[in-house]
Amino acid sequence: MKLTLLAASAILAFTTAAPTPEPILNNSTLSARGTDAPYGIKKGLAYNNGAITDILSRPGSATWAYNWGAAQHAPKFQQIPMYWGPGNQGDVNGIHAKINAGDTPWVLGYNEPDVTREHGGCNASPRQAFDAWGNDMWRFAERGPKLVCPAVSSWDTDRGHTGGPSGLTWLRQFVGFARDPNNLRCGAQALHWYGEDGRDGRYQADLFIRYVERAHGVVNDIFRKEMDLWITEFAPLPIGNVQIMADFLDVVIPWLDRAPYVARYSPFMAEHLVSNGQLNVAGNMFVNRRG
Repeated sequence: MKLTLLAASAILAFTTAAPTPEPILNNSTLSARGTDAPYGIKKGLAYNNGAITDILSRPGSATWAYNWGAAQHAPKFQQIPMYWGPGNQGDVNGIHAKINAGDTPWVLGYNEPDVTREHGGCNASPRQAFDAWGNDMWRFAERGPKLVCPAVSSWDTDRGHTGGPSGLTWLRQFVGFARDPNNLRCGAQALHWYGEDGRDGRYQADLFIRYVERAHGVVNDIFRKEMDLWITEFAPLPIGNVQIMADFLDVVIPWLDRAPYVARYSPFMAEHLVSNGQLNVAGNMFVNRRG
């Protein structure tokens, strides 16, 4: 999605076209696997307004944050920078400044190249993204941080809103151009997910868990190895309904905390967890719910 807040109607127009599986509550046994997030806490914040992150700073809760850019406005958190899109669509100097300061172990790759700019993506074909990836991203990896491969939407199809592939189909083509997936130098894969309007929070939580479980297997197949996942945008619909978000987070946070292949997660978005300068019901659930 965009750096600026999107209207719920715009997000709905993008997400409801995606096919949705039947909800099944997952009862599989999950065990913890290491995350390099501070204090071993995977929970993070996706934000625009750095002041909002101060309200969400609580002991034992979120430890890292990002803002679709060079991430300089949430000093209470480990700030992970993003290079937003292929070519001159990222803050190179800002990212290098964070690396110089020893502040970041990771750099996030492109934001939703499988999505149109109208809906917040950087809109690049798999070929365009691959051709730019080395020039854009390896200069950071050569200085130490690990790379997160481009975040893709959950609409998995040959013809998405850009007219080309989207979701895991886009990712498979992007990685395929590398021949050997290790050539991309990615240590994790980022995923985005938005729910189904008209459903309650717990139903949408089941859909989310089903999607991440399936995506985990597909991503491993694409990269030919076990890959950690970062779920860097996810939310039930409609965006901004704090009770639905609270019910959703009540289910998914314990699951995410226990899922061994989820290294980090950040719901969309910090601004929706705070109302009138205080934690709302969704914000309280976010900071207090544990795995």
